[in-house]
Amino acid sequence: MWKVTNIVETCFACPSQWEGKTEDGHTIYIRYRWGHLSVRVSYSTSEDISDAVMGKEIISLSYGDGMSGVMSYEELKYLCRDVLELPDEVNYED
Repeated sequence: MWKVTNIVETCFACPSQWEGKTEDGHTIYIRYRWGHLSVRVSYSTSEDISDAVMGKEIISLSYGDGMSGVMSYEELKYLCRDVLELPDEVNYED
């Protein structure tokens, strides 16, 4: 189980997208587009989100139809509950 201590919604729709940090210092990148949810984590501790984008995919899930690209944070938490412990609150990019 990956515990995420900070998460920021960087895009609301097409794709719905989040970036965050795990309790042990890894970056995490979450993207939902074209009916596909992908969660990637950097291989080592990092401050650079590109390390997560190119990191290990820990969730790959088809959800909705092939045109779907909007997901609420509550949906994300539910779908990832077996792999990610997400914070109750999400931050939003300014």
